[in-house]
Amino acid sequence: MSRVSENSSVNAINYAVGKTKGKVEDLQLKGSTLKRVAKPSDDPVGNVELLAIRSQNIDAEQYKRNLNFAQTQLGFTENVLEHLTDLLVKAKELAVGQASSIYGPEIRAGVAKEIHQIRQQVVSLGNKRMGNRYIFAGQKVLTRPFDKEGQYLGDTNKMNIEINKDVFVPININGKELFFTKEKKPIDREQTDLKLDPDIGQTQAAPGQRGPANESSAYDPALPQNGFVEVSMFDELRALESALLTDNPQIVQGLLEKLDASIERAVALRTEIGALTNTVSNAESNIEKTVLLNEAHKSKIEDADVTSLYADLQKEQNVLKATYRASSNMMNVSLMDFLK
Repeated sequence: MSRVSENSSVNAINYAVGKTKGKVEDLQLKGSTLKRVAKPSDDPVGNVELLAIRSQNIDAEQYKRNLNFAQTQLGFTENVLEHLTDLLVKAKELAVGQASSIYGPEIRAGVAKEIHQIRQQVVSLGNKRMGNRYIFAGQKVLTRPFDKEGQYLGDTNKMNIEINKDVFVPININGKELFFTKEKKPIDREQTDLKLDPDIGQTQAAPGQRGPANESSAYDPALPQNGFVEVSMFDELRALESALLTDNPQIVQGLLEKLDASIERAVALRTEIGALTNTVSNAESNIEKTVLLNEAHKSKIEDADVTSLYADLQKEQNVLKATYRASSNMMNVSLMDFLK
């Protein structure tokens, strides 16, 4: 027959009371926070899901900041493009009015001054900044993209921003694609015609060319070096101003088509900016919906059932009281006095 000592009884009482008090304290903590999962051991599987949801919400906050910056940049760019289009349309209207021969040199000289002011405004728009960042300089945002003559100093790179996981959109237009176009370069036939050598039956390079025609350096009308040259809006407006000052309506007529092409290019890029703005707005709506769904799922995992929680708390408190009463009956008077 085993003998139960006083120490064994005390240890058993302490263990029972401590365990019950631990349950009561845990339930009281959950009752104060109304959270079912206060530590990973409360629900290991649910805790993994909670960590994933919190990580997604943190990412969503950064995506929202990215979207806010993208919307600001795109909206600012669209306003500049609108102003630029208005200036080009104004220049086209003036050119149409001066393309006929009914006006004299004095009138055209006055219109030339207005075209000069329009060109200066176009250069100013090309150097527009948002904060301290030039919006048409590509990725060289701290470099002034155009000098006073309209020479481009930026690059042609796009600024891509992440608006969702692995989803990037460009948020800028570089000065090359907006202000420049390529035109067919006239070919000087006097310097590029090939001549046939009757003695050897091969073509030879004309004077001024290097090497025979059967080498890679021979003249080929399809090669890029004989193809196109870049022309900017500034060049077109400068040519229009010069034609007005020299009283040359024929040149003014020839520039009308080029001005139309510049206006169409600005409108096309403005449409592209509008499409990107819609993409950014849709991405923001999707992120907000995802955050709401995550919060709902998080609540199902983490939040406590208040009715069940307080019922359990009441039950454990009754158990603790019963444990105290049972413990007092187990201890004899002399031992309790000694412990006191």
